[in-house]
Amino acid sequence: MNGWRTLFPNAWYIAVREYRGRVSSRSFVLGTVLLAAIAFAATQLPVLLDFVGGTSQTRVEILVKASGVPSDAPKVVDGVLNGAPAAGSNSHKAFALSWLAGGDLASAQSALEQGKFDALLVIDRDPTSRDLVFTLRTDMPSDGRQTQQIAGATQMLAIEDGLVRAGTSTASVLAPTNLQVLPVSSSGTATVHSVSQEISSTLLSTGLIVLIFMAIITYGTWVAMSVAEEKGSRVMELMLNATTPLQMLAGKVIGNGGAGLTQYGIILGAVVGGLGAQGPIHQAVLGSSSTDVPFGGLNAAVLGAFAVLFVLGFLLYSLLYAALGSLISRQEDVQSATSPLMMLIMIGYFLSIFGIQAINETWVKLFSFIPFFSPYLMLARVSVGHVEIWEFALAVVFLLVAIAIALVAAARIYSAGVLLYGQRTGLRQILRAARVSR
Repeated sequence: MNGWRTLFPNAWYIAVREYRGRVSSRSFVLGTVLLAAIAFAATQLPVLLDFVGGTSQTRVEILVKASGVPSDAPKVVDGVLNGAPAAGSNSHKAFALSWLAGGDLASAQSALEQGKFDALLVIDRDPTSRDLVFTLRTDMPSDGRQTQQIAGATQMLAIEDGLVRAGTSTASVLAPTNLQVLPVSSSGTATVHSVSQEISSTLLSTGLIVLIFMAIITYGTWVAMSVAEEKGSRVMELMLNATTPLQMLAGKVIGNGGAGLTQYGIILGAVVGGLGAQGPIHQAVLGSSSTDVPFGGLNAAVLGAFAVLFVLGFLLYSLLYAALGSLISRQEDVQSATSPLMMLIMIGYFLSIFGIQAINETWVKLFSFIPFFSPYLMLARVSVGHVEIWEFALAVVFLLVAIAIALVAAARIYSAGVLLYGQRTGLRQILRAARVSR
């Protein structure tokens, strides 16, 4: 108990030493700069896609030889090929359509051969069935994306023509039904999410889970490597004369965790800066500040939950990493010593990835309260928006309890492990040493 009362300031001195040594290393600086640059560049992918799409356009001349073609034919074809324009958007069109009614086929063919157009679409009518028939002349691959898109547009136009001749239209057939969505309870409110919001929330959840997964592995390995390094160089023997194993354990976890948070803070800062720079960069490159990129679900609640679960998840696993690192004397053995812990981390990661697709299933809710898995699954539930406040609070309480238990167990193992040199450490020997450690 005396070691717990005298945890500081020695633990703080060790934490500062670990932090300064880590952040001043060349690998940390270069890795942080590289990751921040990659994160910033990744946020500009929508601008790059818009630039690539804005510099290419398929020119199509449409020669209408048939009579009685629906009056909204240009709108139907343009809607299929270029999509519905967003409100107030001047977005670039992938297809430039030129309609020519009753023109001469020879002149159109000549313009096509001169390279004025990439494709010539001829619309005629079958004299027997009176259905529209189409002929596409182009050097583009018959199974290429542009050709298949044009084929889809002709199919939609043929359907529209048949419906108009039958006295209706595609717009009338596809008009949304009068459906009212009500909550189960009369006192509740219905939650409305569009498909794009659901997709965006799923992508956001996956990205945050990957961040926690990478952080736990990377920074937990830092802790284990640091312990093994000092133990192998016999520096730990000198430190034990001035401090206790518990103080060393706390200092290493806090110091390496602080270095990890510094690195992730810089990376997240690059992401935020990149998102803020999207508009000006888009304006400078393409003359428009709109990238039409959804980030549904990214709000203060999600970011707060991410920060809490990130810190608690790291604390839980880093304590175990430190305990396992104390059992070896060479850095080369860190991977094999921590492999059981890696399996546990991987299980939680894959459970969360599969759980995103079944976020309301009972097993997802149950596993989201288990401390080893809650940093992943509870975060997935929060980012998708299917969790109550009390559920998140209960998961945090369970995590805190697990951290307290892990701290006691890790302190025992660490106290015993740091004194074991040059011998193959078995489970029985670890438990015997832990029982008598202080």
